[in-house]
Amino acid sequence: MIKRIFVTEEASKYPYSFEICEKAGIKPEIIPDEEYYRENIESFLKDDITEGKKHLVLTVFKGSFFRKCPGTRGKICCNYYVIDQTTNCPFDCSYCFLQSYLNFRGIRFAVNIDELFAELHNVLKDGRFIRTGTGELSDSLALEPITGFASKLIDFFENYPDAMLELKTKSNNVYSLPDLRDKRAKVVAGWTIAPQKIIDKEERLVASLEERLNASKYAAEKGYLVSFHLDPVIFYPDADKMYLEMLDMVFSTHKKLAWLSMAGFRYEPQLKWYVESRFPESNLLIGEFVKCSDGKFRYLFPERIRFYRKIAEFVSRVSPETPLYFCMEDKNVWDLVFPPDYLSKTRMKILF
Repeated sequence: MIKRIFVTEEASKYPYSFEICEKAGIKPEIIPDEEYYRENIESFLKDDITEGKKHLVLTVFKGSFFRKCPGTRGKICCNYYVIDQTTNCPFDCSYCFLQSYLNFRGIRFAVNIDELFAELHNVLKDGRFIRTGTGELSDSLALEPITGFASKLIDFFENYPDAMLELKTKSNNVYSLPDLRDKRAKVVAGWTIAPQKIIDKEERLVASLEERLNASKYAAEKGYLVSFHLDPVIFYPDADKMYLEMLDMVFSTHKKLAWLSMAGFRYEPQLKWYVESRFPESNLLIGEFVKCSDGKFRYLFPERIRFYRKIAEFVSRVSPETPLYFCMEDKNVWDLVFPPDYLSKTRMKILF
């Protein structure tokens, strides 16, 4: 998956950089800084996105690692926080917003994690509850076999049992994570999932649905809470049937989840070019879309409501204690899918 590892001169002062190179079995290439990579490596790539995903750039991050999820204007936010330690992802999905969002094509990995831990300590030391994760700008576990970063983060959260960490992934890289059955850390192993037919068409280099479900069963046995994310929901023909069959598989494996989220496919206008040029076999853009108040294109409102209601009815029937919520949908959607008192229910208080 990773073919070359570049280490900035500043990152070369950190032993962690060379631990990663040793695990990967790749000789590091020392470069002056990130700009050197951009000007002398990235600019000469024939396919900067595809080839950039094979390059790991070990660097020292100077800014703040921790922030509140920005959500999107006009939409209900689930009070989530994100840890930005890795940027970009070795997986390659047709719908990924990073294609049009990032202007740095290598995978940027910050090795100064002690500074990250110091920042998190200042946030968590008073025992406040925070739900946070590392999976917004990258996959939380895609690089775990060579970085061990998630394991280090879990060990850190052992000292802050009032906080909750989610590791969101499309991989099955959970088998090296620490056993939590006798630990205090609250860690959620989360999977973004889709029916296998959609995975085959729209997601590259990822674990299969079966592999993700097997990994989730293993994680639960080792003391992890488990979450799933239907994000993005893609309206293929027979989508209703495919997603309900998939959820039946999920709840045959887990009687209750830490949470389940769902969100229809949405995209900013600039993503369309990347989908059409990089994924010519994709069915992602088939269907009718409308531009919404946040500038993103979404499936037609009645179609989304109809689909969401089917999912909500199914989940309420088979696992009524599982918190189900939307990502990036407005109040009208919530009101038309859920009962008026939905957010006040006990199971939802962990999220809002």
